[in-house]
Amino acid sequence: MQSYQSRADKASPESAPAGRVLIVEDEPDVAHLLDRVIRSCGDYAIQRCTDPQQFAACLQTFRPDRVFTDLAMPGIDGFEIIRRVRAYDENLPVVVVSAHASLENAIQAIKIGAFDFLAKPFSTETVEIVLEKITRELALRARALEACRLAASRDPGLAALMGASAAMSEVREWIARVRPTRANVLIEGETGTGKELVARALRQGDSPFVAINLAALPGDLIESELFGHRRGAFSGAHTDHKGLIESAHGGILFLDEVNSAPPQLQAKLLRVLEDKRVRPVGGSAEIAVDVRFIAATNQPLEPLVAAGQFRRDLYHRLKVLGVTLPPLRARREDIPLYVREFVPRYARAHGRRVREASETLMRELVARDWPGNVRELENWIEQAVILSADDALELDLPAGAPRPLTDAGAANTLAAAERRHILHILAECGGNKSRAARVLGIDYKTLLRKLPA
Repeated sequence: MQSYQSRADKASPESAPAGRVLIVEDEPDVAHLLDRVIRSCGDYAIQRCTDPQQFAACLQTFRPDRVFTDLAMPGIDGFEIIRRVRAYDENLPVVVVSAHASLENAIQAIKIGAFDFLAKPFSTETVEIVLEKITRELALRARALEACRLAASRDPGLAALMGASAAMSEVREWIARVRPTRANVLIEGETGTGKELVARALRQGDSPFVAINLAALPGDLIESELFGHRRGAFSGAHTDHKGLIESAHGGILFLDEVNSAPPQLQAKLLRVLEDKRVRPVGGSAEIAVDVRFIAATNQPLEPLVAAGQFRRDLYHRLKVLGVTLPPLRARREDIPLYVREFVPRYARAHGRRVREASETLMRELVARDWPGNVRELENWIEQAVILSADDALELDLPAGAPRPLTDAGAANTLAAAERRHILHILAECGGNKSRAARVLGIDYKTLLRKLPA
């Protein structure tokens, strides 16, 4: 192994280096050239590792904040370097620099966690662009982590929305902005993304928070539960019953799975939203209510409105403010945070000695798409903790604990991998296609062509 410390290492303590770069390259001449190019782009501390077998030692002793690695190397190739870096620190950016710059290699590298892919021969300009992108990304992550820490220390509602990704930071910032208002809110997102957590985070102080899942009750009971009823209103109504809307007076009524509300209920909800008054079933007098309605749906409402299955006027009354929660597969960097939270939680709950997930298992957990999102991941972790007999969760779990592997077949084709990466970047950019195109290094029209219909 050959190492070189740039002039940044000799600088005074007041002038910290721009970053710490580890170069993994088995050809000393190429490693030296890349070293010179990086130093020309800024005052970086640099170490060269020309023996890939020594990579782990370099990682531990040098502690870089960015890694540049060749792809084709003896013993340990660049793909394995990426995997080991991700196991060491999932937020450590890895740039692949390779003469084997095929689209397949690039997508494979990005898919398993590389930050970027550079083709040899490289220019100073392209290296400088990548270094600047990493600097911006590290700054964004630092701000997101700080926001996460502040949320945990100051606001339990926001702390429950774990995640250091830019997407979750934006959700927490949005909540902080809209929480003081009384405007109704529509939360859209796939099952298991944490819609009720967002609704609870919008609660102010000790005000009431009342929740109902509209898909969980039969149609003949929903109206009684929501609006209440008077004694004798129907068979079995022996006493007056206060409805959930009235119980939520001064606070929040959370309507989960509002997309399943039958037409008759939609009409009555609209009346309450417009008049701020509720009439119990079997009653003649109306009751004034001050309720903030927060509705959640696991499928977009606009297509249901267009198909005539959901009232347009009710949709607009509910969506004064709206937010869409990102699926877990669009913020994979948050998965290790959830795993580190869930494993000890369920170990305590079930009296198990498991305290962590192995590095190999963590890589597989991060790679899986998790169609059930955080809820599915949490359920899998609880099951795995119960069935595991070791201190660390491993891949070889006892029978009954399903392995979290990605689906085979068409989902693993090159085109599918490219689409998944594009959608991941688009989600990270908050749906901004122009920004996503710049991050991906393609023009806007190419991005539109590659997006799924």
